[in-house]
Amino acid sequence: MPSRWDFLYDVKPQPIGDFLLDKLAEVLEEDIRAFPPEVTDWQDEAAKARFERAVAAGHGPSELAVRTAIWLAQADLRREFEAVDEFMRGGGLDDRLGSDDDRELCRFLWHFLEDKVLSFAEATQSRFKRAELADALARLEKRLYRVTVA
Repeated sequence: MPSRWDFLYDVKPQPIGDFLLDKLAEVLEEDIRAFPPEVTDWQDEAAKARFERAVAAGHGPSELAVRTAIWLAQADLRREFEAVDEFMRGGGLDDRLGSDDDRELCRFLWHFLEDKVLSFAEATQSRFKRAELADALARLEKRLYRVTVA
């Protein structure tokens, strides 16, 4: 009869940094799946006024809006400001996302994800490089949009 601890033989050790980045991705996944996420501290009243209506509308962002927000947050974390600026000035959101609500939800998620990741960095006393924090968002995208073959 197998022991209830037999599964431990198959578990591979994982560095603590990877474990924490996976946990961050897991928390962010829960926030997105249970949209709208709880916002406890708005950046300022202007941001609250801008995004509160879109967030309270009751529907979540499209997959493309989420993927775009993840990309934008990753680019900011990697300090690829020129790429973000070019994307935004070139009408990237207008070209990719069909509705005004989806564009606003994308902008909200972009800032929300970036704030959450930077809060995590602060809580861990900046032990993670910005590229590692951007990798946590790649892990989030993989968690959200896993592809399975039947």
